[in-house]
Amino acid sequence: MKSFLFLSESLIGLYIILICLIPIFILMIVAIVLTANKKRKEGKIREEKIKEEPVSEFQKEVFFEAYGGEDNIIDIKREMGRITVNVVDLSLVNGDKLKELGAKGVLLVGSMVKASFGDRAKYIYELLKVKGNGE
Repeated sequence: MKSFLFLSESLIGLYIILICLIPIFILMIVAIVLTANKKRKEGKIREEKIKEEPVSEFQKEVFFEAYGGEDNIIDIKREMGRITVNVVDLSLVNGDKLKELGAKGVLLVGSMVKASFGDRAKYIYELLKVKGNGE
């Protein structure tokens, strides 16, 4: 009886709450880990599809046209989901056409065109690489 008195009602309530919360925290951690693994696997599958996708000459020409032609491109860089293209003449670049081709955003600054293509950036970068540029 004495040991029961040692545990006050507030301590018993705290233990009950902890016993209920521990499984919830464990389930949250498991869910986070499983979601992270799933996203990683999906990313790898997406990368493989991009590697296997054949380079279409038609698509290549459409993108060159949007950037003002192959001769208008000086240099190409890819940063994650964004492609940065240095061009000779910015007035030849068709920003609306780039948006039609899937760019989420297009920024024209100086002689640079920055376009965000998300997951497609790697494929588009490979399309636009010109011998001597972007390598």
